[in-house]
Amino acid sequence: MRIRTEISSQYIEESDYEMAKVANALSHPVRVALVRYLAEKNGGRGLDNVTCNKDLVNMFDYSQSTISQHVKILKEAGLFVTEQKDTFTYYQLNDGLLRSFSNMIGKIRR
Repeated sequence: MRIRTEISSQYIEESDYEMAKVANALSHPVRVALVRYLAEKNGGRGLDNVTCNKDLVNMFDYSQSTISQHVKILKEAGLFVTEQKDTFTYYQLNDGLLRSFSNMIGKIRR
């Protein structure tokens, strides 16, 4: 999509592209639920506060492939940080990016 230069220079900041990716990732109710689940489950910081991919599949009534497709979009947007241990993938919520997104939404309302 082409953005007009006069509009982009006045209203579009560099960080808006990253925030648009986050907004797109949160445009599906299952992905919102996955983010909410990780936020509640992993309230603390550090590697002790991670969730395994099998736990996500067990928690939500969707197939492993469906959960994986949604998680892939969240990872590409930067909302999920992953760590591979043996045959399992562990997810942690990127709190900083979620906070930035929330702040951006707050600025729009002003």
